[in-house]
Amino acid sequence: MTERKPDPPAPLLSAWQVAAAAGEPFAVVRVRNLQGTLPVGRDAWGRANKAQPALITTEVSFSRPFAAASAEDQVNAETAHYGNLSKNLLGSLDLWASSASPPKDPKVAERAAADGPSSGDVFELLWVGLTGRVVDGSLRALPLDRVPFLDTDRLKSLALTINLPKASLVGSGVSLTVTACFQEGAENNPLKSYARSLRLHGLHVPTLIGVNANERKAKQMVVADVEIDRLDITRDIHPELERMVVETMEASSFETLEALGALIAERILSDFKIGDDPKTARERGWQVKISLGKPIAVPFADSPEVVIRAGADLP
Repeated sequence: MTERKPDPPAPLLSAWQVAAAAGEPFAVVRVRNLQGTLPVGRDAWGRANKAQPALITTEVSFSRPFAAASAEDQVNAETAHYGNLSKNLLGSLDLWASSASPPKDPKVAERAAADGPSSGDVFELLWVGLTGRVVDGSLRALPLDRVPFLDTDRLKSLALTINLPKASLVGSGVSLTVTACFQEGAENNPLKSYARSLRLHGLHVPTLIGVNANERKAKQMVVADVEIDRLDITRDIHPELERMVVETMEASSFETLEALGALIAERILSDFKIGDDPKTARERGWQVKISLGKPIAVPFADSPEVVIRAGADLP
């Protein structure tokens, strides 16, 4: 018998490109902020293998409306039982936590040996539990007592986010998101494309910034959201990324958020590297999105904000 060749991986694109390819959803089942514990990864100080709380959000978009399910008022193959969907995700976390030797895939082994298993590795296991494949669509064997929860032939898109609310020293958390677009009738890999992004949420950094004379006299709090799109690794890099962003903001004496945001984006693209790998973020094809706000600058508004996007395939 001829051995089957591995399915080719789906292309890694930006989140916007994947969402555009998927199009407007017909029918969606969503679970927000399912609470669990991530037993691996790195904490806010960069320490490896530290258990930390995790919030899991998933959105399943189907390629057909809920016609029969709505008419018959019952859960059938057109939809997904949100209770069982939640149990599947929590079961994958329990499977990892209870295993002395957590399952590993060559495609997710990119990290320094000292770091141990990453949160991205656990993410892969969650994705496998849902689809039977890793996030690029390559086939992955499941334990004999488990089958994929979702039928990929019925999917339009799938999004999965892990938020780690305690993984930042000065922010409100760190999240990793994968979004995939599916193609009907695929003989091999059912994924048309996928996106992986990392986000640092709500970094609060005292910064010298502003045009007015009073703003030049003292630092004010600036809130930054930093998103890395087209992320091509599973290794945990959020402590180093946060440190670079905070150091850049603390050293600022700019008058405008536009100039500060452009500098942060350029520093990430030109100077940020993964361990001993000489490739820069720009050479990896990353896209960087920087959102900066000054909550106290305008008394009668929540916060004036500026958003900058830079990187591969962008002006």
